[in-house]
Amino acid sequence: MNRNLTFWAAGAMVLLATAVCEASESFPVAHNEAIAVRVLDGKDGKPQAHAHVVLQAGYDRRDLGVGLWHEEALTDGEGMVRLSNALINLPLLRVGVLKRHSCQTDAGQAAFSVDRIRRDGLSAANRCGAAVVPVAPGVITVFVKPAKASKKGPVKACQAVTQVSPKQP
Repeated sequence: MNRNLTFWAAGAMVLLATAVCEASESFPVAHNEAIAVRVLDGKDGKPQAHAHVVLQAGYDRRDLGVGLWHEEALTDGEGMVRLSNALINLPLLRVGVLKRHSCQTDAGQAAFSVDRIRRDGLSAANRCGAAVVPVAPGVITVFVKPAKASKKGPVKACQAVTQVSPKQP
């Protein structure tokens, strides 16, 4: 009698677990909301077009350190880069901008929660100036120092033309 009761209880628990697991989400979770990284000048808040952005994502900080999921992209005219479908479904994100100095103190080690970015939006610390932007869901804002322009003038073409006379026999 006890044995039959145990089998019935175990069967009921399996059915209950199956019903709970078949809720609205399946594993792994796939999010369809777009996430973007916005790169702005820390002093005046202007978008940094054509900045080379390095995106690293992972399940924990070790994944970020190893660079298991790693992508590189250039910002558009508005200073934006959209994350690929592979990166938007991972929980942690690290953003780096090559050839630009970051305006946050721990830029190399900072890891951002993708769920928080998706839900509320996020703005990294700005230690370069007073530029402040409102946060928007699905957007993370990173502040950088702009690339220094070359102080050399435009390259001028050579104006002197050397004439070669034909050899005489």
